[in-house]
Amino acid sequence: MTRTPKKARRPHKLALYRQAVQHPLAEASFLHRTYRHYYKALPALLREDFAGTCAVASAWAQMDQEHQAMAVESHGPTARWAQRTATKELGSSAEDLHIVEADVLSIAGPKVDITCALNFSTFIYHDRAQLKHYFKTARRGLRQDGLFVIDAYGGPGAMRVGTQTRTVPAGDPLVEDDGPGFTYHWEQRSFDAISHLTECRIHFELGDGQRIDSAFIYRWRLWSLPELTELMLESGFKRVDVWCDRYDPKAGTSDGVYRPMRQIPAREDWVAYVVGAR
Repeated sequence: MTRTPKKARRPHKLALYRQAVQHPLAEASFLHRTYRHYYKALPALLREDFAGTCAVASAWAQMDQEHQAMAVESHGPTARWAQRTATKELGSSAEDLHIVEADVLSIAGPKVDITCALNFSTFIYHDRAQLKHYFKTARRGLRQDGLFVIDAYGGPGAMRVGTQTRTVPAGDPLVEDDGPGFTYHWEQRSFDAISHLTECRIHFELGDGQRIDSAFIYRWRLWSLPELTELMLESGFKRVDVWCDRYDPKAGTSDGVYRPMRQIPAREDWVAYVVGAR
């Protein structure tokens, strides 16, 4: 009797997201370098807000034996997946990562050296009052020599409806049974020029032909860099800088090095960090 081949187990969408979107070691290294730019001391305590996979906090805990991290995630199943994954990855260092299932606005302590909110998480706030409230909360959670780091994206391409697709090679041990890899689709489904509200979705197409449509759905406000900078200053931060890479329009390439910038010349797309010193 001929047996039907067993269908490969579908990898968890959070594992796919982490492999396709995140660069945790690079982000953790950037946060460490950025802190040293503003302060003489070495940072030890990191808080990752809207942590999702908690990958940045996990990478931070692995970087140095003096490092500890807290990751705050409000969605229970996501926080539990992150906890299981971090336990496997960190081994004996797992005690240096504390994953908290809560709303970021409800966390009062402990005070940390750095709080980060990455993957454009602050775009979930659609009006100034909400965003300013979060910025003030984040500032209160910092030590005296503390740093708050968020990221943002923009440019004409950020307002254009459409889908970007790329192939992600196999290789992440968190993504099991992905064959030769998988395809990542970033879809900007809508954008409103008046409100700057946008809906974006992530879809995955696996190596065996399986699809995970609308694996993640985002309804964001596309905040501009001047708005974010002004709101941070209004929230009490004594200094706010925009960090970005340098882009060569003739070569069509970036140098990949983020540093404080006074200007970002016009380009189709950019990703930047907004850094507030307490």
